[in-house]
Order: sequence, then C-alpha cells, then structure tokens
Amino acid sequence: MVMRHLGLGLPTEYFQWQFAVPLMRRWAGDDTIDVLALDRLAALYGRHLLDKRSVNGVFAAKLFVGNLNFARRAVGDDDANSFYVFLSRRNKFDQTVSLLSMLYTGQPFDGGETLPGIPTLKTISQKAVIDTVRHIADCEVRWRSYLSRIDAARIVQVAYEDFVAHPYENVRATMRNWFPAHDFDIATVAESRRYGNDAAVKTIIARQFGGLIRELWRDMSVGADQSPSAP
Repeated sequence: MVMRHLGLGLPTEYFQWQFAVPLMRRWAGDDTIDVLALDRLAALYGRHLLDKRSVNGVFAAKLFVGNLNFARRAVGDDDANSFYVFLSRRNKFDQTVSLLSMLYTGQPFDGGETLPGIPTLKTISQKAVIDTVRHIADCEVRWRSYLSRIDAARIVQVAYEDFVAHPYENVRATMRNWFPAHDFDIATVAESRRYGNDAAVKTIIARQFGGLIRELWRDMSVGADQSPSAP
C-alpha cells in the first residue's frame, strides 16, 4: 500500500503460484492453465506483468527465495536497474510464532482470507516447530548468499520492525537514493493493520513452545531477538 501510494508499484507475491496461476488464467483467457503450464509460460507471464508497471515505469514485487528462478525466467536476469529491499525480522521468535500460526490457520491475512496451496498443520508439534525454525534460517542464509553477488549500492536491508513502525519514512529514505527525481513528499494515509491477526493462536503457540523456539534460535547463526518484550 505504501509503495503504491508513492507511485512505486504494488509489491505483491506475483511469482508465487497461488497468485500467478489465477492472473495468467485471466490474462490468457484459459482456465486450464496450471502450475506446470505456468512454468512453460514464464516469459509470457513476465511480459504481462511488465506491461502493467506503474505510471513511473516501476515494477515492484515481493520475492521469496524459492521464487527466484521463476522470477528471473519471467522478467529477465538481474541488471543495473534491479533494486532489492531485504526485509528481515530481528525478532526471530515472533517470526517463528507468526509463521506457525499461519500454517495452522491457513490464513495469512485478517478477515478470514485464505490462499490455496498453503501447507497447513493439523496440529503444531515439536517437529513442526523445528522445521519452521530451520526453514526461516535457511531462507535467510540463501537470500544473503544471493545478495552477496549483487552490487551493494542496489541493496538496502530494512528491519521488519522498523518498517512496520514507520513505513512511509522507511520507504522514502530507501527510495530517494535510487529514484532521486521522484516526488516522495506525498501526504501519508493511514496504514493497514492487515497482519495483526490470530493473536490468541500466537499466544498459545508462544506459551507452549516458547522455550523450544528460543533454544533453537540460540543454536542458529541467524540470531533471535531476546528482548524482554518477547513472550
């Protein structure tokens, strides 16, 4: 929402198949397109995406490390016009609890919305907690490895907690370096609290598995936030 308000595109999970398949079906007028067909149509899908760039010519997307290969085949290889904001949570405890909650409820957003294809947990077990911590740590390591090969001038690391606290200030400070001619002095609007759901589920997870989650992150090279505010 912040990026769109400032005229810098709408960064959504365009390269997750849950988003990409419905979009490609609509654009192609073919309801039979599935994940395998989408993979074959990557370049065409990318052209559709780029045709719908913002009025300022910016295409923005939220990328997960598992989507990189498909994204590169869809919109082309990384070049000097590609910029990365590496959004990472300092508080790995809260991140783990949040992801476990989403996997249990199947709802990434408020309002009962669901997405097809999200792997759901019937119960939250010790194994599920261990697998979730490993997944978060592995993704962060893989992202850091990928970004280490990119020109540092095209990368900014932003803490999730800082972004949520001051989204407009963070976007302006980051994007002014890359788009100096762009007007960022647009009045702000109220931010959405779209990701504040499942508080009760998260509280239960934190109480039942808090000790294990902290212990696992202590053993990881990517450290967890041990702040007193963590449950």
